[in-house]
Amino acid sequence: MQKAPKILVVDDDKTNLKFLKEILDEEFQLYSVDSGEEALRVIHEFRPNIVLLDIMLPGVDGYRVCQSIKQDERCDQIKIILISAKAMLNERQKGYEAGADDYITKPFDHEELMKKIKTLLNI
Repeated sequence: MQKAPKILVVDDDKTNLKFLKEILDEEFQLYSVDSGEEALRVIHEFRPNIVLLDIMLPGVDGYRVCQSIKQDERCDQIKIILISAKAMLNERQKGYEAGADDYITKPFDHEELMKKIKTLLNI
């Protein structure tokens, strides 16, 4: 049996982390952190298939985390979905410029998020 894909969830809001854990925990191996710095520390050890990345984080924001991951040749194949309350077109464009593979705005439909994840994982 094949192991479940790994998802790293990065969000400083405990409610969001709990919600994402509830909807994703059955199908995926999850690891969650509450800062961009922590995400960059654990990414090489956890080796996720996808990162669900909030933009508004204390310290290093999601755009910079995304850019750092995509510029690291050990991680550049990891898919990144930015999750943010920022819905303006220029914010989404900034996310794609940072290397994001997809962008979803809060509040989001959990079925839409699952479809985006499965599409990026080709499952």
